[in-house]
Formats: sequence, C-alpha cells, structure tokens
Amino acid sequence: MRTYVFIAYLTVIFSILADLFRDHTLSGWAKAAWVLFLVFVSFVTALVYLISRGSRMRERRVLRAAP
Repeated sequence: MRTYVFIAYLTVIFSILADLFRDHTLSGWAKAAWVLFLVFVSFVTALVYLISRGSRMRERRVLRAAP
C-alpha cells in the first residue's frame, strides 16, 4: 500500500513539474519559487498548485494532445 501511494505521489509531483516548465505565462522566478516550495513543503504545495492552477494545467494538456 505504501509503495502505491508513493508512486502516485511521485506521479503528481512530476506532472506538476512538467506543467510548470510548459507554462509560458509564468516568469522564471515564479517557476523557481514553485519548485523550491515543492522541494521543502511538497505535499501542501502540490495541493495548493492543483487547486489554484489545476484548470489551466488541464487546458495545457488538452491543447498539447490536440492534433
């Protein structure tokens, strides 16, 4: 059970990191701040990111998947 949760957590973290670097509206400093917060306060930061930027994350994925 712990392994499954850990792999799911890593998947979320890597998805957030990939989305951060695909987003061209954020400045470099904002990206660096998100990454630092993900490193030091990872669980809370992941939740905040998904709540605050989740809809735009979905929009970027849809645009990337469109032919």
